[in-house]
Amino acid sequence: MNTEMRKPIDLTVDKKDGELRIVWNNGVRSIYSFDYLALMCPCANCKEKRYESEKNPLNVLSGPSGPVELQSADMVGRYAINFSWSGGCASGIYSFDYLDEIDPEKKNSEIE
Repeated sequence: MNTEMRKPIDLTVDKKDGELRIVWNNGVRSIYSFDYLALMCPCANCKEKRYESEKNPLNVLSGPSGPVELQSADMVGRYAINFSWSGGCASGIYSFDYLDEIDPEKKNSEIE
C-alpha cells in the first residue's frame, strides 16, 4: 500500500472555464469545478450545513443561487488554497490533502 500523499506540482485556477486544475506529483491530473469546490467548502459553517443536509434529506443546502463565481484564490502557506466565492463563503481553507480526498475522479472510481 502506498502511504505517500499526492502533492500538487502545478495548480491552475481558470476563471474562464470555472475550474481548478491540479497536476499531482504522481502524474495524475484532477479537475474541480468551482460549483463543486464551493459545495465542498471545508469551513465549519459549510461542513455543518452538509452534515444537517445528510441527516435530513428534506433540508436543502442553502447557497448562492445560480453559478458560483470565484472572487479570489490565495495560497495558504505551502499546504492549501483559500477561495472566496461570490454570494457565499470566503473562509474555507482547502488543504492539498483535502483536495486529494475530494478529487471527483477518485470519487467516481470508488463508485464504479
